[in-house]
Amino acid sequence: MASAAPKRCYYEILGLPRDCSPTDIKLAFRRLALTLHPDKQAPGSDVAAATAAFQELQHAHSVLSDPQERAYYDSHRSQILFADPVSSRSGTASASPVPDLFSFFSTSAFSGFSDSGRGFYKVYGDVFDKVYAQEVAYARRMGIPTDSIPTPPVIGNLDSPYTQVTAFYSYWLGFGSVMDFGWAAEWDASRGENRRVRRLMEEDNKKAMRKARREYNDAVRGLAAFCKKRDKRVVDMALRKKAEEEKKKKEEMERKKAEEKKKKERAMAYQEPEWARVDEIELAFEEEDDEETREKAKEELYCVACNKKFKSEKQWKNHEQSRKHKDKVADLRMAFKEEEEALKEAEEEAGGEWEEVDVGFDFKPANESEESDWSDAAEELAEELDKGLEVADQDNGNKDFNNGEQEVGSYDETSVLEAGIKEGTR
Repeated sequence: MASAAPKRCYYEILGLPRDCSPTDIKLAFRRLALTLHPDKQAPGSDVAAATAAFQELQHAHSVLSDPQERAYYDSHRSQILFADPVSSRSGTASASPVPDLFSFFSTSAFSGFSDSGRGFYKVYGDVFDKVYAQEVAYARRMGIPTDSIPTPPVIGNLDSPYTQVTAFYSYWLGFGSVMDFGWAAEWDASRGENRRVRRLMEEDNKKAMRKARREYNDAVRGLAAFCKKRDKRVVDMALRKKAEEEKKKKEEMERKKAEEKKKKERAMAYQEPEWARVDEIELAFEEEDDEETREKAKEELYCVACNKKFKSEKQWKNHEQSRKHKDKVADLRMAFKEEEEALKEAEEEAGGEWEEVDVGFDFKPANESEESDWSDAAEELAEELDKGLEVADQDNGNKDFNNGEQEVGSYDETSVLEAGIKEGTR
């Protein structure tokens, strides 16, 4: 009987290094699929060999394109490549009492999805049954109650209910062995030279046993994940769920479109009630009032001290805080104060005959009529002043002062100013 051909590394099949990227894997598969596909072979070539090579390519791509399966393959690559499929299927004894699972991480381990012969459900059903049987045998040999090991659900077949499928994979994806893997110990601690050496040997043995147990649990769980991804029942259910989701999504989109259409129709059919309509004349009056209000506000934004206008309230407030404005206000206050003091002095000299004049700081800029009144009063005052000077000149020419105390051509400007102010206030 010819020996089975040695397994090839998945990276070697795709012609890629082990540190290749997912994009490299995808491109290499597409390139090789065009040349290895059975339909692309020349007439008269070995179709069976071409089919086997293409299936090998597909399996290598399916493992390396899945991040989890690729990580598992990278960490157990040597065990998968050098596992003996004959001894695994025949159940012959090996160095380890646990069954060899790595030879079943391949699509070549089964053919079809029947529950007999080399069918998917027959092959992997027997593998997981062996794993469970080994757990029970170990528990009995070590005196561990067998009821502490839950009985796993059977793998079933294509006609099994989906609840059985989910129960089967839930059990094996959460598998944990009861074996302690004492056969993985590296040292015979009883032969240690002294206590210290024996303690170190025992520590190394515990590490090796924990590692072997962890690797075995990972192998069983990894095999369950491998089977679930390729189980026709799981694939069909995923397709049905996807179709249902797409159907629901399509129905939801159609429902939203219908709602939008109804909203548009209601909006087009809507008529504004009579009471909600605003008269155009009323709107015109409101706009005119608003314009007058804005004009009034603009007129009010005027600084008397600096003789400046401002377009906004913000500009006016900033101007009020400026140093230049404050200096102008201070100068204006000082001018008003000096004018008030001068008027008071003039009133005292006139013997209190002048009327009190309000020269407070609060004042408004004169409008056009007031400015004209003040200009007329100033002209009258100038005329009176000229007349007084002429009269004074005539008196000086006719009179002769004997005492010599007052100069002939002099004239009291204060009296003239008083006379002008009295004339202006009449």
